[in-house]
Amino acid sequence: MALIEHSKGRAEGGGYERLFGDKQLGHLLSRIQATVITTGSELEKIIISLADKIDNVNEFLANQTLDKGTYLVSKTSIKHSLLSSNLEPDLLIFKIDQHRQHCYIVELKDGDNFDTKKAQGERKLLEEFQNHISSKIRFTTSIHICCFNQLDKKKIVAGFKKKITEEMAMTGEELCNILNINYAEILGSRKYQQQQNLAYFINELVKIETVRVLLEKKLQETSSI
Repeated sequence: MALIEHSKGRAEGGGYERLFGDKQLGHLLSRIQATVITTGSELEKIIISLADKIDNVNEFLANQTLDKGTYLVSKTSIKHSLLSSNLEPDLLIFKIDQHRQHCYIVELKDGDNFDTKKAQGERKLLEEFQNHISSKIRFTTSIHICCFNQLDKKKIVAGFKKKITEEMAMTGEELCNILNINYAEILGSRKYQQQQNLAYFINELVKIETVRVLLEKKLQETSSI
């Protein structure tokens, strides 16, 4: 789990210490930043653990009689397959039903707001990977940016500075529906982490003498109003 108590951060001399002039506070905030970064990879691990996975991609693609279903491929498995390149997306999803065989090429995001240069670059990489695999698989393909916590596709497009279309935008709920996993369950597990992180942050914050003194002073001022 992505918990502050498991993150080391920078113990001294970091930007947060320079910003606030307090070594302990700087270290705590650095640990929070490290946890935020970890959260994205943790989300990917949770999704992979719940989905029906393909580990041997080459064997899967070589099978001439594929069973109906939805199958997820992680970036690691892509790297160890004939689809490997230096452009691998976070996830591939192969969906097979009576109507078609389709591959979703997905970049997974925890947030939904990106600078223009990054947004344009992300789309370009997905398109290049799509071109790279088009002759190697017998699936139709589509590229998607999944902003897991955003339910509005228009906001995903806006957050990507309109460098993608609504068809390319994917919500977390949509991703989970494709994979046949429980979106609400994932949100629930993350809410539990949020509660743990909040409690830990407050406990560590009040251990810092300079912060505690300021908080006590502020509480006294508030109670006297």
